[in-house]
Amino acid sequence: MVLKRSISRNIIMHAGRLILSLILLLTAMQAVQVKAAAIDTEDRRVYDEAGLMKDYEIEELEDLSRESGEKAGIEIFILTHNDRSATYPEKYIEDFEDQLPIGDRVYFLYDVYRGEIFMEGYGLAETYIHSKRIDKIFDNVEDYLKNGNYYDAFKTYITMSAAYMEDDSELNYDHDYIYDSPPEGFDPNNEYSYDDYDYQGYYDKEELLNSIFMNFWFQLIVALAIGGIVVGALAYRSSGRMTAGARDYQDRSRGGLIGRRDQYIRSSVTRWRKPQQSSSSGGSRGGFNAGGFRGGTSSGGRSHSSGGRKL
Repeated sequence: MVLKRSISRNIIMHAGRLILSLILLLTAMQAVQVKAAAIDTEDRRVYDEAGLMKDYEIEELEDLSRESGEKAGIEIFILTHNDRSATYPEKYIEDFEDQLPIGDRVYFLYDVYRGEIFMEGYGLAETYIHSKRIDKIFDNVEDYLKNGNYYDAFKTYITMSAAYMEDDSELNYDHDYIYDSPPEGFDPNNEYSYDDYDYQGYYDKEELLNSIFMNFWFQLIVALAIGGIVVGALAYRSSGRMTAGARDYQDRSRGGLIGRRDQYIRSSVTRWRKPQQSSSSGGSRGGFNAGGFRGGTSSGGRSHSSGGRKL
């Protein structure tokens, strides 16, 4: 009896040690995987979610962005996506930035679905890569993107961004910017926030214009189909109907008019809506804040320079 208890105790102890060893092993493996993932995320600069480039092109851009960024003292990021449900470009970059430690970074986003490009600069990049320089970068990469030459477009963006970090001219361009005529609806006493801009309404209108129901050929096909159905229905109803009336069976030699009277049967009223003058007004303050500064602030409170363009 004592021997059986001793054997049982030894089995339980060995099993416990085995389970503990497995737990420690799995924990160590998980830590290694998390560390590897963190290193990969830290070193990664190109997020081509839209699949625009080949693997070797991404690798070359990764190396170029890291090398150029280290010399310029910033991190240079490239983002692409073709996600219909993604938020508008400015906030897409802001949300991405808020997930990282505070630093000096510049972003280039190509929203393929909406056909828009957007840039933001944080930290030192906010000062050096301001809206005027962002416009110049767009001028140099726009044709590349339109022609599908994505590698050269992003390579140009990387080299120009790094070069601007060495140029100390016009560093306060966005802050000192004075507009000749402010955007419609702009209130200088109201600080800019992306919530002030009706992005959802803009994209809803855009989706409506791009909808198949607004396509001319689709409307023409639907109109022809409806017309064919109506004509077919009329032809079907007109065939096989009796065309003889009471006069065909009337003996006109004996018949005659014996009297006449007016009898009220029914009345009908036709109504229609009177057209009214439609008035709508509104504007956006996108890209401006109090004092005319062009840029924005993320949900995490990080200010940035910014600029966007529709391809």
